[in-house]
Amino acid sequence: MKTRTQNILSVVRIIALIIYIGAAIHAGRIIIPFIMGFINDNLWSDTGTGLDFLKQDHLLPYIGLMSFVIAIAIIQVQIWESLRNILDEINLNTPFSMKVAKMLENMSYIILVLGGLFIIADLYMKYLAKSIPGLDVGYFKTAFQFLFAAGIIYVVAQIFKRGVEIQEENELTV
Repeated sequence: MKTRTQNILSVVRIIALIIYIGAAIHAGRIIIPFIMGFINDNLWSDTGTGLDFLKQDHLLPYIGLMSFVIAIAIIQVQIWESLRNILDEINLNTPFSMKVAKMLENMSYIILVLGGLFIIADLYMKYLAKSIPGLDVGYFKTAFQFLFAAGIIYVVAQIFKRGVEIQEENELTV
């Protein structure tokens, strides 16, 4: 019989899988029309980002901003994949393992990169907004949330490392 924690972990695994699939579809929904718009102008090229109006008169800024959007979408897929891998690796009998601690630490670095990318993209958007009317300067405003999340996950990774040390000490004394 499964414990409550095992049941919750099973549900979280399913939710993480669903969000991972959604993030992958979202990334594809941006990347495919972006590329197809350059191959054939008559093809559907609405990326759903609200930036497509730039393509006609401001091609280089459009490519630059879309590069940020695509990189962010790909990194978000990587984050959800990392979470899925962590959830698959966790063993509730011995929950603290160095592998999970390393995976959490790596995930915090990925989220830190994502936050940095949001900051750079936001600065670039503000720079472009000075000369291009109609740009939404609030498009990349969530940077500090990702930096905060990266910090929290890094702390959890350090706690996991300490948990591994304590778990190993307990195994030696038993």
